[in-house]
Amino acid sequence: MAAAALAATALAQPLPAVGYVDSQYLISIHPAYPRIVETRELASSEIGQVAATIQELQARQQAGQTLTPEEQERLQVSIQTLRALEARYDAELQALAQPAIDAVNAAIAQVAADLDIGLVLDATAARETGLVVWASPGNDLTPLVEQVLRESF
Repeated sequence: MAAAALAATALAQPLPAVGYVDSQYLISIHPAYPRIVETRELASSEIGQVAATIQELQARQQAGQTLTPEEQERLQVSIQTLRALEARYDAELQALAQPAIDAVNAAIAQVAADLDIGLVLDATAARETGLVVWASPGNDLTPLVEQVLRESF
């Protein structure tokens, strides 16, 4: 009985409004986005070339072929190069993306405060994790956040 009373009390309390946004779309309209895409493509190309060298040498090893000392050294250097490239590009992409992320988050916070919304979810994350089963299109704050974001550029 206590659980039913608790549930009834909880249901009697007003729930804060909830909204959602498409944060990936919002980041994509930020002026920094083209540079992020360009850097991501460059990273993918460079990392892919080094990874292909590693895969080729490792495949030969796994097939039972003995690598020459030069090939073994090339494999080790390639592995170190791959790690360095991944770290460099991760840092560079984070530095490029952070202003866009901060701008989007600030615009979301402004819209949420203006509309007295207590919770804003990322639509993609909510959908992919199964966190949200259904949401009304009227709870989509993306157009409002987009407007605030574009005014900040």
